Amino acid sequence: MSLALVLGGGAARGAYHLGFLHFCDENHIKIEAFSGASIGAIIGASYASGVSAKEQFRILSSKEARKNLKFNYFRNGLIRIDTNNKITDELLPIKKLEDIPKPVWVDAYDIKEKKLHYFNSGDTIPLCLGSSALRVLFPPIKYKNMSLIDGGYFDNLPLKPLENQGYKILTIDLFAKKKFTKTGMLNKVYSKIKKSFLTQLYENRRYTLEHTDYYLGSEYIIDYYLFTFHQMQDCFDLGYKEAKEFFSKKYKN
Repeated sequence: MSLALVLGGGAARGAYHLGFLHFCDENHIKIEAFSGASIGAIIGASYASGVSAKEQFRILSSKEARKNLKFNYFRNGLIRIDTNNKITDELLPIKKLEDIPKPVWVDAYDIKEKKLHYFNSGDTIPLCLGSSALRVLFPPIKYKNMSLIDGGYFDNLPLKPLENQGYKILTIDLFAKKKFTKTGMLNKVYSKIKKSFLTQLYENRRYTLEHTDYYLGSEYIIDYYLFTFHQMQDCFDLGYKEAKEFFSKKYKN
């Protein structure tokens, strides 16, 4: 049975995804499809394009990345990437989602149509950046006739595109065991969003947890900050360690 991954959003905690995928690389474990939100969308699209987890980590933790990729609270979104920078081309070398060798879905919300989209075709870079841009106070990403904001607002664990395709689905959650609206940055963010949006987020999360074949949500992930590079190596190592535990104890091919 083919294994597919749902890669949740979580800014700098995305290093956990990379650690998990690096274990897969080292142990020749194939992932056949990806669905991601926010940083999970970028990592999934990059990995499916042939950029290894270790190479992604090198790019994202480089000095150049620190200059050109910034974690912000509201100014230009949580993740700001210069679309003309070579880092973007290194991370996302295949310019059309439909040309990526393995199926990839990227979720983003169109505020014009008031609709959540799961894209598996179109321009890779603007769609991944749209999925990653947490835009509450500032303009969204313009793409064709749409105005896109972070899909993680509405479905941070986008399992639905992977259903009924013969995959065993593993969901990796970067907000495991964390209350969404009581503390921290998320409380500030979601206070700017209408209650109906939160309802959709919770409903989609509940749907994913009920329908995923496997779930990986580290009890330690909340110890890692969302908006700093300083813990990336430790977060990467945690993902690697817990991938080893997952495949040795839980996953049955």
